[in-house]
Amino acid sequence: MARLVQWEQQIGRRVRLRDLFVFFTVVEYGSMAKAGAKLGVSTPSVSEVIADLEHALGVRLLDRTPKGVAVTPYGKALLARGRAAFDELRQGIRDIEFIADPESGELRIGCPESIAAGFLVRVLERFSREHPRVKFHVVPVFQPTVESQSCSNERLTSCSRGLRKTQCGTVLPRS
Repeated sequence: MARLVQWEQQIGRRVRLRDLFVFFTVVEYGSMAKAGAKLGVSTPSVSEVIADLEHALGVRLLDRTPKGVAVTPYGKALLARGRAAFDELRQGIRDIEFIADPESGELRIGCPESIAAGFLVRVLERFSREHPRVKFHVVPVFQPTVESQSCSNERLTSCSRGLRKTQCGTVLPRS
């Protein structure tokens, strides 16, 4: 049975982002050798990082097999939460970039394919000329909805500051 560990004493000082990244890579590639090749480090180095991580957490994250590795239930839990933490860190960096340069950022647009292929192309071309450091992600939406799990009022507000609505509801850059 896994022992409970104290954050400050055990984990906070011994688990590093690099270790988690190595763990993610091992899981993604299914073996320490393949992960080492991807990361440009030796297999024993990867193995040592994983062993140290397991020691720090007090549980076995991976089962070693002749064909590679298999993720344990503990490893699956760390993988899920660790990825969420990395996603939040990535978003934090994007937020810092936006604060430092409000003319850059990311704009996610959900719309039916017919709109994306039609007038949206012209709108985004114009917007891109005026705001070349903004990246677009257009996602097909088959059933329009007002609610979205990935949007918050704060993000929508900061995203829409530089936009204006036309009479037909189309969103265009402010002139």
